[in-house]
Amino acid sequence: MNKKIIILLVVLFMFLLLSSPVSAKKDVQIKVKSEGAFIIIKLFDSNGKEIKSKGTIHYNITDQNGNYKWAYKSYNKLHALKFNQGIYDVHVKFDGDSKYNSAEFRGSIIVSYMGNSFDPYTYYDNNNWGLNQQMDDYLEYNYWDEELYDDPYTYDGEGP
Repeated sequence: MNKKIIILLVVLFMFLLLSSPVSAKKDVQIKVKSEGAFIIIKLFDSNGKEIKSKGTIHYNITDQNGNYKWAYKSYNKLHALKFNQGIYDVHVKFDGDSKYNSAEFRGSIIVSYMGNSFDPYTYYDNNNWGLNQQMDDYLEYNYWDEELYDDPYTYDGEGP
C-alpha cells in the first residue's frame, strides 16, 4: 500500500512540474526613431537591453499622401528604412517568440533629413553597411563590379 501511495505522489509531483511554466516571457519595448533619412526600428527588453530574437515583426509606414511601405519579416537586431523628408505614421507589431512577449507601437515620426540626394559612391563610406537590405541589393545589382569597383581610383584593391 505504501508503495502505491509513494508512486502516486511521485507521478503527481512530476505532472505538476511538467504542467507549470518553466520561465516567464520577458516584456518587449519597441523604439522607433529617425536618424538622418532613415527610420530605425529597434526592440528592447524591460531592462533596456536590445533583444536578440528571430520573431517576426510587421510594420506599416504611411506618408502624408497615403503612400505606404508594409513588411512582415523576421527581426534581426534592427530595421533601418530610408525615406524622404516628411511626417510618417508608423505602426509596428512584434509577434513575440518563446522568450519574449508580443508588443506594439503606433506613432508619428518626422524625417527631417535635408542632405544631398543619394550617392552610391559614398553610401558605404558613410557607414551604411547593412542598414537597408533593399538598398544593399540595389547597389549590388547596379554597381557591384561595374562603375564603382571597376574604377581603380575608387576601389581599394588592385586596378585592372
